[in-house]
Amino acid sequence: MRALLLVSLLLMGCTTHAQTPEATVSDFYHFYLADFVSDSHENPLTSSKMQQYVAKETLTRLKAIQDIEEQEIVEADYFTYCQDYAAEWIPALEVGTARDDAGGKVLDVWLGIQEGKKLKLRDYLRQEDRNWKIYRVVDVSNGFEQNIFDDKAISAAKAHAATLSKN
Repeated sequence: MRALLLVSLLLMGCTTHAQTPEATVSDFYHFYLADFVSDSHENPLTSSKMQQYVAKETLTRLKAIQDIEEQEIVEADYFTYCQDYAAEWIPALEVGTARDDAGGKVLDVWLGIQEGKKLKLRDYLRQEDRNWKIYRVVDVSNGFEQNIFDDKAISAAKAHAATLSKN
């Protein structure tokens, strides 16, 4: 009987508890914003933390776009829609409640920005490896999306970059 109890306890300890979409997004932005304001010259797209929070396809696309010379697909940071960010704005982060969306989840995020204002983003998540991961971010405040999923735009940017290297 003791052996059965011990095996049951061990099995319960081995199961991973998947985070909620809200916890995933909150943890991601606390990590990401702190990294964004640091003077680190490491490419965050290749970090293990990013792989923990962001869908593989999204990271692959962002890395490929980043390698295109003078591309205009991603004009600001994809996850914040900002060029720069200040550490004092981080405490203003708010994460909304997740809603069902096309087999995944969607939730609103408010980032603190200058003059006490907030920038509203919408994060889309899906399950990957039994964890919620961010795969798409939209700037709701400005009605804008950096369309990293537009294969035609990526092909056009690569073609344009090829002409630059020939000159």
